[in-house]
Amino acid sequence: MPNKNEIPVEDFEEIDDDDFDPSDFGFIISADGELKSMMYPEELLEDPPEEIQLILKLFGIADINELVNKTIH
Repeated sequence: MPNKNEIPVEDFEEIDDDDFDPSDFGFIISADGELKSMMYPEELLEDPPEEIQLILKLFGIADINELVNKTIH
């Protein structure tokens, strides 16, 4: 895992589908800081990594399964 200071930041227009791996998680966060959308690998839905659980807790989501087929925003 890269150092927090080494995480690349890209403009949204520059993101290519090749930048994502099928095992990646992705978060869309509004300018107001609200979680609008999330992408996740199906195989990790039952047991997401601790780091993902911590991110979700920041948004008040205790269980990733609360998000399945629901609109977040």
